[in-house]
Amino acid sequence: MFQINNIRLLRFTSIFCLGLVLLGCSETETRVSEPNSPRPVKLIDVGAANDESRLRFPAVIGAANNSDLSFLVSGRVEDVLVTEAQDIQEGQVLARLETRDYENQVSSLLASFDIAEEEYQRALRLLEQDAIAKSVVEQRKAQRDVATAQLDSAKKALSDSVLTAPFTGVVASISIRKTEAVSAGASAITIIDVSSLEATINLPASIVAQVPSREDQGALVILDSAPDAPIQAVFKEANLVGDATSQTYRVTFAFSAPEQLLVLPGMNATVFIQRTKNGDSRGAVNVPLAAVQSDASGEFVWLLNEADMTVSRQQVAIEPGIGENAAVNSGLKAGDRIVGAGGAYITEGAKVSEWQ
Repeated sequence: MFQINNIRLLRFTSIFCLGLVLLGCSETETRVSEPNSPRPVKLIDVGAANDESRLRFPAVIGAANNSDLSFLVSGRVEDVLVTEAQDIQEGQVLARLETRDYENQVSSLLASFDIAEEEYQRALRLLEQDAIAKSVVEQRKAQRDVATAQLDSAKKALSDSVLTAPFTGVVASISIRKTEAVSAGASAITIIDVSSLEATINLPASIVAQVPSREDQGALVILDSAPDAPIQAVFKEANLVGDATSQTYRVTFAFSAPEQLLVLPGMNATVFIQRTKNGDSRGAVNVPLAAVQSDASGEFVWLLNEADMTVSRQQVAIEPGIGENAAVNSGLKAGDRIVGAGGAYITEGAKVSEWQ
């Protein structure tokens, strides 16, 4: 009985060990075969480069015409006749101060002027009769001129107690309230002209000389809040004094807001501009920057051999520039297929499959 049990134990041990060996072989085969399985990658077809490349830059929207209005005299606010975001017309009254003191001042000075004018005219009549000294006439004239200046100043102060719109636009903000005492020159109401807007970008020194300065070269403004509504813009001005820290130059494009789109200063946007390439670019092709790899030996892409779906390293020469695409002058031709994404994990001769 003991011998039979030993035989059974020996058979069980042999079967168990054989199972472990087979399992280990299976795992080894799996590990060996995994590296040889095709790696899914995004493949793209190389296209010929255009004569122009499109550059994109972040921008901030501003108003070409804006005004921070203030009263030129001090006083208490009698009424504010507009609200924020309200459309206004040129010459429209926006707010006014209490005018009683200014009206009284005008009335008082008007009376003084009338007296001074009357005395001067009387002196002129007496001078014709040789009944008054000429110096007295000149003195009366000086008094009349002083009274005139004081009256004009009082009338202007009365006029300045009313705030009017210098142009047609929109009320951006209101800093005053009814019955509030305000000082001369303090900010009261800010208005902007939303029909004429600007997009300002900062260009690197290497690009600023290639910015279009004619309308036919074109620029597009795309708001972050409305990516499907490009707006045609034209070059307006460039600041040729660069920022010492960032080594960039401020460039401004002007545009009109479409009627169906609300565009306000302070919004973020992207400006696309066309840059004409220098030299002959007939042999160049465009590739996404994401497809270009680089190491100590230079820049390269992974070129697909469609016969066996393997990739090989292809050195390329790229034009300097800014944008989503790179212009390749040598190393590729139109119609080649390259790895557009996933190239960082590929080695020479690797087998790939097109990622769907």
